[in-house]
Amino acid sequence: DAVVRRIVGAKADVVAVQETWGVLWRLEQRLAPYGYVKVADSGNEGMFAKTSKLAAVTAATTVTACDDETVHPTVDTGQWGTTTPHTDEAGNTWYLDDGVWSREAWVCRDSIVQAPQVGQTVIAPGGRAGAAWAMLRVRKTGKAYLFVSAHLSTGKNSVARKRSKEAAQLLAVTAAAAGGRPRVFAGDFNSSIQRGKDTVGARFTKAGFKDAYTTTKTRKGAGYNTATGYGKKPATGGSHIDRVMLPRGAVATRWEVVVKVRGGKAVTPVPSDHAPVRVSVVLR
Repeated sequence: DAVVRRIVGAKADVVAVQETWGVLWRLEQRLAPYGYVKVADSGNEGMFAKTSKLAAVTAATTVTACDDETVHPTVDTGQWGTTTPHTDEAGNTWYLDDGVWSREAWVCRDSIVQAPQVGQTVIAPGGRAGAAWAMLRVRKTGKAYLFVSAHLSTGKNSVARKRSKEAAQLLAVTAAAAGGRPRVFAGDFNSSIQRGKDTVGARFTKAGFKDAYTTTKTRKGAGYNTATGYGKKPATGGSHIDRVMLPRGAVATRWEVVVKVRGGKAVTPVPSDHAPVRVSVVLR
């Protein structure tokens, strides 16, 4: 209930969530009445979009459907006689019924359908790092973007080099999926300027992306860590490991760590050990 209230209260058009094993389907059901649909799902990472604001971009895709069917021989059965069953030279067993030979077979057929452009990748074994993405079109402008929900390996400076490689892999895989369209990343990168070795930020900067936090002066809750913990008081210090990375031309007009505090204490129930990062962005 607390998670749903926090998402709905943020009034976001796109919602990226991570570490969702076993609960993503529950969020899907609970968010549907508020106009959200699940657009990406890797099990551990997921994404929802407001259907009034965004639409899935589809592409022609070959789909294979298989089922048990009754089939008939395509060869001359005149030499088979009338003894049933009969096994042909290929090892298939046929049965005679009212003078007609037939058998049950597993038949697969291909068809072309329009399917949403979605994908996922495992970056580190065991679900410790991965991503899910969807190509979405902004209804108001008609422009399409690849939105990515990502999660990189946990750990501080000792894992910085590993996360750098994971970020490089994430950028490469999503670049192929985007097909030249802009990408917007949101997720738990487990890396921040405040932590020290921000190797992930360096990778994204080199690839032409900007942290939404650095592109705006309108900030709220910046003194809180985005990994706030479940304690009575949200963690402070301003370590922002949950980030939104923007492509060239995009500008963040507002950035906020959504933390509920009353009298210096966290408002209970605390939905998660991470606080939502809410960003308003103008996409070009």
